[in-house]
Amino acid sequence: MYRVLYRKYRPKTFSDVSGQPQVTVTLKNELKADRIAHAYLFTGSRGTGKTSCAKILAKAINCLDLQDGDPCGKCEVCRGIDDGSILDVVEIDAASNNGVDDIRMLREEANFTPAGVKYRVYIIDEVHMLSQGAFNALLKTLEEPPAHVVFILATTEVHKLPATILSRCQRFDFHRIAPQAIADRLALICEKENVVIDRPAAMLIASISDGGMRDALSLLDQCMSRSKSIDEQVVRDTAGLADREYLFNLVEAIRVRDSAAALEIIDKLYSESKDMARLCDELCSQLRAMMLIKTVKNAHQFLVMTSDEFSQTSEQALAVSLNEILSSIDILQKAYERMMRGVNRRIEMEMAIVRLSSPADLNSGGETAKRVEELTREIERLKSTSPYVNDRTPPTVAAHSQQRTQPMKRPPNMEKLRSEAVPMKQWPEVIEDIKQYSKVIGAAFDGSTAYISGKYVLVDSANDICFEILRKPEQREKMRNSIRKITGKDYSLGRYSYPDEVKQDDPLLKLASDIKEAGIPIEEINNNMEDD
Repeated sequence: MYRVLYRKYRPKTFSDVSGQPQVTVTLKNELKADRIAHAYLFTGSRGTGKTSCAKILAKAINCLDLQDGDPCGKCEVCRGIDDGSILDVVEIDAASNNGVDDIRMLREEANFTPAGVKYRVYIIDEVHMLSQGAFNALLKTLEEPPAHVVFILATTEVHKLPATILSRCQRFDFHRIAPQAIADRLALICEKENVVIDRPAAMLIASISDGGMRDALSLLDQCMSRSKSIDEQVVRDTAGLADREYLFNLVEAIRVRDSAAALEIIDKLYSESKDMARLCDELCSQLRAMMLIKTVKNAHQFLVMTSDEFSQTSEQALAVSLNEILSSIDILQKAYERMMRGVNRRIEMEMAIVRLSSPADLNSGGETAKRVEELTREIERLKSTSPYVNDRTPPTVAAHSQQRTQPMKRPPNMEKLRSEAVPMKQWPEVIEDIKQYSKVIGAAFDGSTAYISGKYVLVDSANDICFEILRKPEQREKMRNSIRKITGKDYSLGRYSYPDEVKQDDPLLKLASDIKEAGIPIEEINNNMEDD
């Protein structure tokens, strides 16, 4: 029977494990020093080597001829564990053996000394799936384990483990494997399998696998079934990906608001059996690349693409605003979430493309257009029904439309504040703290500076998105909390400089003008960025 690549080339020693030196080096040093813990916890995303390292560790602690911390692979113990003839190394799938009785049986077996090895090893995969009762039963064994037993727990969702379990294990975090490391491993395997793969194809597989070696090897397996000479096109055809040229054309159609051209591209891709959810994810990734190009000095190091592709992406990024890119990503992410809930993927993709091609929806997610429409209907109703329109004694209408577009109120003594302002050295730390709850919002403040003057923090940026964000009370409060967290002091917020005029073509300003023309006085409600 054919053995799939991820099983055939599963690492046999710690030295074979790709991209996890923070784990393998530490484990090898502990083994060489004969400092073997009674319980280990391996955490990380899927396909990053947790189970492989667990099996290697099980062999290493029992190996009769340890080689610099690695199992020799030749002694009877190593061979017996590999072929399954040694029964003292037990793998348990917690997803299907998650009850109290399963763990009680394990506790009873653990009391017996191993038959042919030094340590009995229990590898419990997906340990977070255990029931609460099973965790309680396991806890007793972890508190007072027999000297001949070692537990290795593996999970992708460490946050679901009780703190009592976490505190009794030596924890190792497995990171997503770097694309370069995955590509190197794929090239080595292809060489052994007499398959030709070019570097761009290997990097594309690495990018699709999102840091998981098992996913990368599974996709390579499929590509090898299609061709013995693997290039980017083979990978795209196998994975059902859109060619990047389609992505560039799609982004361009969205940029020039040509929804018809964009829908034609979607239709062509759909007729070629391209997966719409994958296309949505790819388009989102392309927009992410544009976002990074606009906010990071050397964005190429964060992106898996050729120099020509990076150059073309940079040209498109310079032609649109950061606000448009962020809004587009938000629309696509919501569409992708709905696709994953089982709705018609083609319709969702087409709806998202139409939204992206609509200027009103792109600038404000549809909320501004909806608000204008609602308030316009209210004006017409007042014109036709209100007896106060003709005698100019109408009731007050709160002009909420002024909230976002009127010049922001300057703090008192602005010139004095600016003259006494000093740069805020902790401002980069504040931005990093903001990124902990929203990377997108934090990225909007990249490149900005801040000054401290009295009780104020004055923000200066060429990016108006910063101030649009801070006009929202909840975002302003989060910024103040971050500043308080970093500096230990409370500050009010203000702009370092204020524009003399606001945009006169804003639809909400036009609405306010219509209200005045209807004879309805406006009560201006201040909702400025500054705190009282």
